[in-house]
Amino acid sequence: MLCSFDAWQIGNILQIGTWATKPEQDAIVEYGRSFLAQLAAVSREGGGGRNGAFISTCICHACPFPTLELDGKTAFEHYAAWYLGRTAGGASSMHIDTRPPNGGGLITDPLCAKFP
Repeated sequence: MLCSFDAWQIGNILQIGTWATKPEQDAIVEYGRSFLAQLAAVSREGGGGRNGAFISTCICHACPFPTLELDGKTAFEHYAAWYLGRTAGGASSMHIDTRPPNGGGLITDPLCAKFP
């Protein structure tokens, strides 16, 4: 379970603190795109069922995975289905939110940092 917009990475790798300006916001969005592009090979191959993922767009570092949902299930429900072999690998084991940060404003959990 990962975030394509990890708050720690934004502050420490990108070195963007407040993301108040348009160039900073654009850099964060590009960071998320780059993260997903690097993950694409794993999600395409699926590892023969060995690989599974839940990638959120919540801007956090200690994400609220019990409450984050994608495709009608929480992160833990997706994880349990993969762990118990209920998904066949490949795309059925990869649950990747491709929306902008915080689901384009639809993820409003207080643990997710606000994004303009």
